[in-house]
Amino acid sequence: MFAARLFRSIFFLSVLWGFFSQNTTAAGYEPSCSGLSSGDTTQMVVRNIEISGNKLTRNSIILREITFGEGETIPREELARRIHNSRENIFNTRLFNIVKMDMVPVTGSDSVDIGVSVIERWYIWPIPFVQLSDRNFNAWWESRDFSRITYGVDLSFRNVRGRNETLQILTHFGYNQKYGFTYTIPYIDRKEKLGLGFGAEIDLNHEIAVKTEDNKPVYMKDNSRFLKKLATGYIQLIARPDIYSTHSVKISYNYYDFAEALQTVPCFFVGESTLLQFFTFNYFFKNDHRDVQFYPLTGYYIDAEINYSIPFAVACNAFLKANFRKYWQLGNRWYCASGFTGKISLEEEQPYPFRQGLGYGREFVRGYEYYVVDGQHFALLKNTLKWAILPQRVVKLPFLKSEKFNTVPLALYLNAFIDLGYVYNYEGDNDYLVEQSGNTLQNSLLTGYGAGIDFTTYYDIVVRVEFSLNTMGDKSFYLHFMAPI
Repeated sequence: MFAARLFRSIFFLSVLWGFFSQNTTAAGYEPSCSGLSSGDTTQMVVRNIEISGNKLTRNSIILREITFGEGETIPREELARRIHNSRENIFNTRLFNIVKMDMVPVTGSDSVDIGVSVIERWYIWPIPFVQLSDRNFNAWWESRDFSRITYGVDLSFRNVRGRNETLQILTHFGYNQKYGFTYTIPYIDRKEKLGLGFGAEIDLNHEIAVKTEDNKPVYMKDNSRFLKKLATGYIQLIARPDIYSTHSVKISYNYYDFAEALQTVPCFFVGESTLLQFFTFNYFFKNDHRDVQFYPLTGYYIDAEINYSIPFAVACNAFLKANFRKYWQLGNRWYCASGFTGKISLEEEQPYPFRQGLGYGREFVRGYEYYVVDGQHFALLKNTLKWAILPQRVVKLPFLKSEKFNTVPLALYLNAFIDLGYVYNYEGDNDYLVEQSGNTLQNSLLTGYGAGIDFTTYYDIVVRVEFSLNTMGDKSFYLHFMAPI
């Protein structure tokens, strides 16, 4: 989704240019809890919770994120903490640009009213889609080959029926093609603990990566026919027993039809068949205590994933994977973060499309954006120290009438970082395991470090410009559109 993020980033940056230095105020996210003192154990009764500003979103979706209910008796200091956490939870539904919570004492009693005020986002996005065939923008920039571009439209409908349901329709044309849809329902039961997701997709590729040489993917292409045809469908059961924990069980059917020309590529398949049909069982658990999910400054995040293909002999795609990320505020404007990701595959021999280590998605050592490191197991450690050049503020754009766009939070951070990574690749006499030519980054410690500037604003937009160096002696500027950790 690089192109969609780039499109939205350019649009909003152009709107904000020249305005962020005027009409700005503090973000105003924190709850108003005046009169509190440290250690205040006065018991307070929550009389009413009043919600305003939600023109489409149902009250139940907001109330689900609040850590207390009407009629509860809570020590005053603890109530202030719960209000703070509840505001973060509501914001992390990604349904609102602004969330405010206020505690208003009821005169002559020990009761309080809680006010929740929100500004809803725009929920329907027909995003022009432009996809680079390379792994990321920085890898594509090396060749700048415009013939290898896929275009189309991604239709995203958020908060369908006001229940935080999401419908996405994909229509991609051009060099590679994709057609599909996904639908996610967060709650299907009265207790709002169980959800459901399902979807289907057809993916057609004229060009695919077939091997790795000199630490870079080597592509095969055929403009007259598709080298890979993929049809897949899935159903997913989602369980959210509490606010911070989520369990997901997904079962998908996968049908791969590869061109016969790929049989001449060593190690691309485990067997000889160009047809791969298998089911995938995937279990995913996460425990998320981040203050702001799309660009966190405090809190922590844990997830664990189990993936297994059935029949296993066809895809050999079984792995265990885990993430842990921690975020601290060190002092006024100073923050740091560390994140660890590890993956263990359960089979030495895997088809090339499933044998991915570092260099894919968000799992890479900064400074190695131009490379991939294939292998069965990997470990990745990322560390960032940052200083807020411009702490989070809200900009009012008077020339825009819609409150969905004229109230804009933004922030700017200067950061320094160092990342470490290691990919273990089996080596042996088996031809399938023999290291391909020039892949020197396997089975060696990868170190990258540098500095950069991060810009964040509403609709989960992050723009990062970094200057990175690595142990190979490479140094360059890189552009990213997601949080570093």
